[in-house]
Amino acid sequence: MKKCLIFFLITFLIITTALIKNSTRELETKIFNSRERIKILTNKKEMIFLQNNYLSSPQRLFELKKEFFDKKLEVLELKQFKNLTYNEKR
Repeated sequence: MKKCLIFFLITFLIITTALIKNSTRELETKIFNSRERIKILTNKKEMIFLQNNYLSSPQRLFELKKEFFDKKLEVLELKQFKNLTYNEKR
């Protein structure tokens, strides 16, 4: 009886060890994939941030102004803005 009990106990431990090992592998794979996705998204974020800083820097904005608008733009004070309303009657 003892031999049978020990045999079933050892078999049970081997099976549970195999199941735990497989689930651990799956978790490690998910963790690895998640970390890789995080690295990719972090790189994209850094590139977008760099592009935003480059394009919105005052020096770059003045360069773009000179390149595309020449002397068409004027500096206006906030007081100089007026509200225009357009009421269309049919």
